[in-house]
Amino acid sequence: MTDKNPSRTAIELKAIAKVYSTEALETHALQNINLRINHGEFIAIAGQSGCGKSTLLSILGLLDTASSGEYLLDGHNASQLSRDERARLRNKEIGFIFQSFNLISDLTIYENVELPLTYRTDLDAPEIEKRVLSALEVVGMTTRMDHFPSQLSGGQQQRAAVARAIAGKPAILLADEPCGNLDSKNAEIVMQLLEKLNQDGATICMVTHDPTSARRAQRYVELFDGQIVQDEVLRSVNRGRNQNEKAVHEI
Repeated sequence: MTDKNPSRTAIELKAIAKVYSTEALETHALQNINLRINHGEFIAIAGQSGCGKSTLLSILGLLDTASSGEYLLDGHNASQLSRDERARLRNKEIGFIFQSFNLISDLTIYENVELPLTYRTDLDAPEIEKRVLSALEVVGMTTRMDHFPSQLSGGQQQRAAVARAIAGKPAILLADEPCGNLDSKNAEIVMQLLEKLNQDGATICMVTHDPTSARRAQRYVELFDGQIVQDEVLRSVNRGRNQNEKAVHEI
């Protein structure tokens, strides 16, 4: 999927902190977060509700900014960018996979995958079409590309959302509880799809409250009260590709 150098750092966080302030109270959502993610890693960020997972993902996705610290995304210093600069960098370098899919109901699956690419000034129409079709092929959804989201199962919608995320060939995929709205069968298929994407070179950062899903990643990071309390390498290679490819096309 990507030709990013696996020995190079995709993300580096240095002493990241996030404080939410009101007149009566200061809430320290994140404290002294130091984290380095290399290209090709599959990292799970886990922890109980309120531990700072969503805040960290918002900062990683350039949807929010840290109160202090430094954030490097694929070599870009994202810490002091303007809102417009963050939006441009986000559209090019980050792919999002949401728990609620976030597909646009009155667009076809093809159009949903295509839409973020239309905002890219570096891509012409033939290249956009090539990327959309390639992404749909990866997730096994080419036969459904003219359908609307309401005509698809939850698992199919999530696979379409994955296609949208990878079509731009981002530096990193951010998955926010990607199986949270799925039954166990479709959750397993989506997890196997993420594993296959990782085997093909994708860098994935998945936020989850589910310990079983978290342990499917290569690396496990646990947050507690806004701090990293565990950072453990689980494995260097996930399960075999052939099994994953079979599962992805079962629905």
